[in-house]
Amino acid sequence: MPLRKIFNGNTVSCAVLLAVLPLFFLCYNTISASSREEALPSARVTPVVKAVREALPSVVNLSTEKVLDADASSGQTRSASENTNGNDKSLGSGSIIDASGLVVTNSHVVHSASIIWITLSDGQKYPAEEIANDELCDLALLRMLKAPKDLKLKSINTAEPGDLLLGETVIAVGNPYGLGSSISQGVLSAIDRKLAYNGKTVFSDIIQTDAAVYPGNSGGPLINLDGRMIGINTAIHKEARGIGFAIPLMRVENTLAKWLIPEVSNNAYLGIVPGCRRNKEGEFEIFIADVAKDSPAWEAGLRGGELIRKFDEEKVTDLLELSRKLWRLKNGDRVSITLDNNLKYDLKLEDVKLNEGKALARKRLGISVQELTPQLAKALGYPFDGGLIVSDISDGELEGIQRGDVISRLGDVSIHNAADISRALKNISSGGQLSGVLISVNEHDGKPGLQKKNVEFKVK
Repeated sequence: MPLRKIFNGNTVSCAVLLAVLPLFFLCYNTISASSREEALPSARVTPVVKAVREALPSVVNLSTEKVLDADASSGQTRSASENTNGNDKSLGSGSIIDASGLVVTNSHVVHSASIIWITLSDGQKYPAEEIANDELCDLALLRMLKAPKDLKLKSINTAEPGDLLLGETVIAVGNPYGLGSSISQGVLSAIDRKLAYNGKTVFSDIIQTDAAVYPGNSGGPLINLDGRMIGINTAIHKEARGIGFAIPLMRVENTLAKWLIPEVSNNAYLGIVPGCRRNKEGEFEIFIADVAKDSPAWEAGLRGGELIRKFDEEKVTDLLELSRKLWRLKNGDRVSITLDNNLKYDLKLEDVKLNEGKALARKRLGISVQELTPQLAKALGYPFDGGLIVSDISDGELEGIQRGDVISRLGDVSIHNAADISRALKNISSGGQLSGVLISVNEHDGKPGLQKKNVEFKVK
């Protein structure tokens, strides 16, 4: 007599039962992680665990194929080639701030890289280029390249800038080697710490924590128990173990706001830079930090200092989100800005006329430039191509500058094309000084290497 099992009066053969059982076990084994968490003892799924799980998908590893000389390294990077040899050197971490592939990190993390790679939390790896760099603030903005259009990236969640509690639990998150993540837990020990350089106070807003900050998670986010970034891990105290520092989110977002503008992303001219602050009553405000003269915003009557209430009829409460919207704007787009006095300004973006960058380099900097093609890069010994090199010096001799030098950065503008030169010179008056970073090929112990040179241009 065959084996049978009775369900509600219906007879099911053993063969059918055996066919159903694997499906049962498959469904059992694919219970969602959240469902399993609910089944675990609450003591295991702590607020720290939840916060880390929220932040980790937004934390990336940064690595390079070639490191510049330690005493002559550059903040600028170039597009990487398709071929990687598996011997990349890990530099530190970064945080995704926009689903298009924008990443913020420390300036010193990418300081010694000639070519940068971004490794996501799931192990996917993509080349990157530097968009902007501020060595004083120790911040840099990178953009992923060659990523598929359907790649889904998760931006880091941010707290309200300045929303800090002494003694609250904080977590330093990093992705030190691109193969997994690393965290360290501590408390927020102090706020508004002073940072001195050569005996002078440079900043007085530094966050201090006893969460371990080391090269692996430097550049990664410092998060609170809500899984929201409150700062960027940046340094440890050389003379005292257990003391780490982070750049506060207020400074991070204000620095990014200068870079995440349509003039940088799409050569579209609006002329406004937003910012955030806390007023005397401690209330958080988003305001107009700067308006470029003769820009569409200036011509419409907008001026610095005014509070921003709405952008395109949507209430403005998040500076980073406002910056993302500005970053996506293109030439010809129309936007509206409503200020605290309920005055509404309608603006149309104009095309930025930056095609004269090469002529401006000759006229105002005294150098001629040309594109660094793959053929030219190979001939000169550069492991990357793209960007501009010095092809001639019209003023005879400029201190520290030679033909064949790659123009890495002018001011805080990373130089990839002639339009970037125009952008860097846009607000520099005649007779002013403009700092520059150049890269050249040199030899060390008979081996070719790359060297950074910091130079000063006197703008004509």
